[in-house]
Amino acid sequence: MKTILVPTDFSKASDNAIEYAVEIAKATHAELILFHAYRVPVIATEAVVLIPATGDIEQYALRNLKETKRKIQLKHGIGLEIKCICKCGFAVEEINFYTNEHATDLIVMGMHGAGYLTEKLIGSVTTSLIRDSNCPVMAIDQHVKFRTIKKIVLACDYKKIRKPLLWTLKDIAQLFDSHIYILNIMNEAELVLNDSQSASCGSALEHAFSRVEHSFHYKTNEDVVDGINEYVINEQMDMVVMIPRKHSGLETLFHEPNTKRMAFHTHVPVLALHEQREV
Repeated sequence: MKTILVPTDFSKASDNAIEYAVEIAKATHAELILFHAYRVPVIATEAVVLIPATGDIEQYALRNLKETKRKIQLKHGIGLEIKCICKCGFAVEEINFYTNEHATDLIVMGMHGAGYLTEKLIGSVTTSLIRDSNCPVMAIDQHVKFRTIKKIVLACDYKKIRKPLLWTLKDIAQLFDSHIYILNIMNEAELVLNDSQSASCGSALEHAFSRVEHSFHYKTNEDVVDGINEYVINEQMDMVVMIPRKHSGLETLFHEPNTKRMAFHTHVPVLALHEQREV
């Protein structure tokens, strides 16, 4: 892992995600990219309104990014390589454009927690990236603090998984000497299913994680998210990994609403790996 992008809006949730990303960057010797996207306010009114110049807004944001960089280096040392990037535009679009144009191994973003308006109506930049980004996205709840990642649960329903999709997960597991718990949440009706596709996927996972400690687990629950969260709490997991695929014609592991609910409700980091990513 060489580059970690951390988008920030300078909130407490973003600051917490930065601290989490710093710990991963220190362990991997990765470059840390502090990224902020801003928009110029547009006000429709008959009165004369003074709107800050784009350059002024950008300079203000850059000062904040550089101050964040200074605090990180003061706390963790100057050996950590940090770059500050500021772009004008919509956050999701600018982040995706940057990661598509520059080699980026991981996006680490904060979550503000679940509220009715936030979760049901508005959503968030983080969940939009979980759905749309071509880069792995790690969502960090504002109350989650970094701890050594020893137990990782990979939520999986044994549909087709390409091996390159799992490389980021495998890298993290090898870095922290983690155990990967491959978890399939099923309802009662699915318990009787055992088709060749599931067997093929299980074999592929066995091969992909041949040098990583791993095990296979099955739990029954009518609600996928509730089942995962229950497993995370009961087994004291350190991270959840999900695959929010979206391409038509392809089997999906989880629909977007489930992935979004997972990001809001789990008490550990959620790593989203994307089917469309080419490595």
